[in-house]
Amino acid sequence: MSYRFTLTALAVFSLLGCAKPVTGEPAADFTTGPTLVTVEHAWTRVDDGTTVVVTVDGKDAAALKVGESVALRLPEGTYQIGGYARSLIGKVSVDSVKLTTSVKGEKAVEYAVTKNKAGFKEVSPDEINKPEDKPEA
Repeated sequence: MSYRFTLTALAVFSLLGCAKPVTGEPAADFTTGPTLVTVEHAWTRVDDGTTVVVTVDGKDAAALKVGESVALRLPEGTYQIGGYARSLIGKVSVDSVKLTTSVKGEKAVEYAVTKNKAGFKEVSPDEINKPEDKPEA
């Protein structure tokens, strides 16, 4: 009976050792910059409908289903707009695009799957669907 307790305790302690520590970092704020960056998850025939998580310089910004878009506000600078999709084996990274923003400018990025290759690319702002403005309650 004591060997069961020992094995259970060992399993619990080993699982607790794998837990991700809390870093105390504040969540990234993508709502206050002067540059509007719209990111869209475009529909293609080869897209399997997986939700993609959009990242800005490695920080999660939004989760997009097929056909959805999000408006991000960023300060002037250079950013890596990328992302990942969750799968049974963990996170599958998606190729990112380097984006340089300017004050009061407008940029657009499209995520699409073409020929079984997923990736982000910069496009003209008028090529994508703008996110719907939801009234605040």
